[in-house]
Amino acid sequence: MSSHYDVVVIGAGPAGSTAAKLAADAGYHTLLVDKAQFPRHKTCASWINRLAFERFPYLEPHREQLVDSAFWGAAFLDSRLEREARWAERKPSGYLSLRSKFDNGLKQIAVASDVEFRPGVGIEALRMDDDRVAVRLESGEEVEARVLLGADGSNSRVAVLAGLRRGWEENEYVLCANEDLPHPPEAIERFYGARPPLFLALQFDGLVGYGWVFPKRAHICVGIGGRLRPGESIRDLYQKFFCAAQQRGYLPDGARPQQVYYAPDPAGAVNKGKPLLRGRVALIGDAGGFVSGSTGEGIYPAMESARLAVELIDRGLRAGDVVMHLAEFQTVWRLRLGRYIRGLPGGSQRRQTRDRIGWIFRSRLVCGVAARAFLYGEPISLGTLGRAVWGR
Repeated sequence: MSSHYDVVVIGAGPAGSTAAKLAADAGYHTLLVDKAQFPRHKTCASWINRLAFERFPYLEPHREQLVDSAFWGAAFLDSRLEREARWAERKPSGYLSLRSKFDNGLKQIAVASDVEFRPGVGIEALRMDDDRVAVRLESGEEVEARVLLGADGSNSRVAVLAGLRRGWEENEYVLCANEDLPHPPEAIERFYGARPPLFLALQFDGLVGYGWVFPKRAHICVGIGGRLRPGESIRDLYQKFFCAAQQRGYLPDGARPQQVYYAPDPAGAVNKGKPLLRGRVALIGDAGGFVSGSTGEGIYPAMESARLAVELIDRGLRAGDVVMHLAEFQTVWRLRLGRYIRGLPGGSQRRQTRDRIGWIFRSRLVCGVAARAFLYGEPISLGTLGRAVWGR
């Protein structure tokens, strides 16, 4: 005997929990499934764009439940960590957390909206008919839904079972190394100040990517991510960055690598045009490649992709033709997220990109514009120029 739902969401990260909550709020019987028990670890730098709180206002009352601390602006470092250009804002630019805390908080918000949650169980099989999606979970339970959303990360099982994608191509992801070093809160504030920025080492050691140091409340997040050159090791590159950051005074002297995690990140992969849906099944969040191609930030675009998908589902279910309305997801995401997810120029434009980065360290205005492009995906415009000047 199968259980029947309007919407089934596989994966309870930012995309999945957001989609489940919004679907339930719209009146749909919703099931949220995740193969992990919560709270659970997720390899991620865990910076949450301020836009997420501005555009999902229901998060604000739960801020303490979701985040650890705020950050103010960005401090750009050059490829050798020899030069720094800093841009600060009067109000927080965003928030830092541990993904175990943030994701668990989002899941709890979804459950409070009458979402049914199945932890510790993955999806085993999927079958699509004209009017439903049938799912068999690893526990043996069978469920049916009018729509299914795959939000199960970059190695999406839903994508495979639905015949959408078996994996990402080499040019569709970057490799990341990341760890959160426990450190006393008072020592972090003393070392980095009361209003720390994000520290971003652009193109460290020639990498097409960047290294980072993010001071959180009781942890210092250290990481590096990008597209590696042939024969290059992400482990060796991380060690090199860690040592350089410490030598240049961006990490406390006593800090040592402890538990480094490595993971692929489908940065900007959605721009490659891979299919995002088939019939009543759609991919959101990392599963669909909704990650900024220039920064690797995926939390905000994951949540926005979830909201767009639920809007189309709601419209389609009310009109009696959800497949037709959901099909718009393949293209209309660009109207809402195309600017944020775009990548930095590469290939033949790589030298031009390096030249532009050089100007960050020569002009405060360029630094401010670059910070707003990095943090919020803003284009070069009079509005961006004004905010770059007055953000201080």
